[in-house]
Amino acid sequence: MLRAFWTWDPVSSGAYRAFDEPHAYANNKWFFDKSVWQKMFRSMNGCGFDAMILANTHPFPFMIDLSRYPDAKVTDDATAGDYQEMHHWVFETALDYDIAPYLLFRSIYYPEPMLEARSISAKDISTSTDLALEYTHYCTRTLLETYPELTGIFADTAETAPDRREQFIQQAIIDAVDAARPDAALYLCGSGEDPRSFIDKISRRGSREILYSIKYTGDYLVDSNPDPAFAEWVDEAGAQNVFAEFHIRNFEPWTSFSHDTVEGIVSNIQELGCGGFSLQPLSIHEWPHTSDTFFKYQWQRDLIWYNIWGGTGVEQLLRQGQPKWLLRNSRLIPGFQAGSRILELLALYFAGDKLGSWRPQLCSWREADCSYLLTIEDMLHLDDIPAFSATDWWEEITGDPVVQIEEYLKSGTPEDSYGPDELIEELADLSNQAIEAGEKGMRSASGEKEIPGLSRDALSMGRLGEFYVERIRAAMSHGRGDNEEALEHMTRALGLYREIRAVDSSHRAQFRISTGSSAAEATWLSTLKALESEHTDAAKGQFKRGREYAVD
Repeated sequence: MLRAFWTWDPVSSGAYRAFDEPHAYANNKWFFDKSVWQKMFRSMNGCGFDAMILANTHPFPFMIDLSRYPDAKVTDDATAGDYQEMHHWVFETALDYDIAPYLLFRSIYYPEPMLEARSISAKDISTSTDLALEYTHYCTRTLLETYPELTGIFADTAETAPDRREQFIQQAIIDAVDAARPDAALYLCGSGEDPRSFIDKISRRGSREILYSIKYTGDYLVDSNPDPAFAEWVDEAGAQNVFAEFHIRNFEPWTSFSHDTVEGIVSNIQELGCGGFSLQPLSIHEWPHTSDTFFKYQWQRDLIWYNIWGGTGVEQLLRQGQPKWLLRNSRLIPGFQAGSRILELLALYFAGDKLGSWRPQLCSWREADCSYLLTIEDMLHLDDIPAFSATDWWEEITGDPVVQIEEYLKSGTPEDSYGPDELIEELADLSNQAIEAGEKGMRSASGEKEIPGLSRDALSMGRLGEFYVERIRAAMSHGRGDNEEALEHMTRALGLYREIRAVDSSHRAQFRISTGSSAAEATWLSTLKALESEHTDAAKGQFKRGREYAVD
């Protein structure tokens, strides 16, 4: 079973739909530091990973000869040559460490100079034009001819316009792979697509398999059970051809201690017979960063996490006595795990759209290019907010019917269902465990390098659980018409969020988070200010919707 980790290639061909690439490109000194790559490969191999996905929206101007498309160049030839040389070294070094290198890219993308030179309009950016087909075919074929050390490619087709999509994928990508490197593995990122539209309409020469990279539970980590969409792909394409993809957006900027969840996921993937999985970094916009010191810290912070994904559980690590700090602080691990379960519950209960629009840690949801506070009033009307279009996700994942607050106030929670009372009870219990472990870790971390950071995260998660207990109670009180009681709960929640900010801001002023197809600087202060404004209005008897409070 393939176990792959993601690393973002810090180059940029444009600012649109580019995740955090312009920022990464401006801060990519680490890319040419060979010691960072060697330590990364050594570390990940030691954890049981055997593949790397180097991901970028459109890396080709930094990887191949574009003399055929001079208007696609974004840098001078000498600089492009330096990047090509380094990419060769990265892939060859990965193989030296028994890490199979793959490259991921978006299927249709034009570098910004090309957009301008050819007057390509915004509405045509994702359209399957003849130019898009010819240019993408050339890039894909030339890439594989230039880098024989690449094991294969991942082509992300998510934003390709539906018109002629399968024809485009066949001619621009599949035919290019078969012409250049019939031996190369080909994965299509097909999350959100109808499996049959891919399986029935595309094929490789010589009956070679097309493999599919599918999100296991959307952009969140919520449970060991898969989303129904993933299960459908397994049924239609065959488990051996499906590769589980994991995004961990509900934990940014914290680490995750979801050890039991991960062990369950890995076990399920193995039982299903899937081809493997890929895992994005917990701090995707910091990994592996610019300095060896930072990489060492982040690696140590997330060491247990990667070991569990690699097949070595906590109990086995304890028996091995490594890492030493885990052995010294093993009593704290259950509490740390409780903190992570809070983030899973919040992502799953409120659900969002499964694609990262709902940010429980920032109490906000995203629409278009703006984020808004999830207000007390919003919590009573989730059904009319597009960002919360998957409120039945709990039942899809766990099998238990879920009852949202608005429905609960009308008719209560039926037997064998999960409603606000059950959520409050579980959050309160998990919060107590996380806070106790976090506080103990902070007190007893003298001389430790890793535990203070882990303890801060656990303590913050515990306070976040308490914060939502108060917010849910406030919504229930407001829904019953008791605004005075609602305001009391809102006041307590506000104090808890101030504490989260104080704890987490003790070691960083801001952090970067994913926002749709981009990324942004975030601070706890932006959410705090929105909460304060909501509280001020509620004190006047005005309970407003989230669009009144931007969180940016």
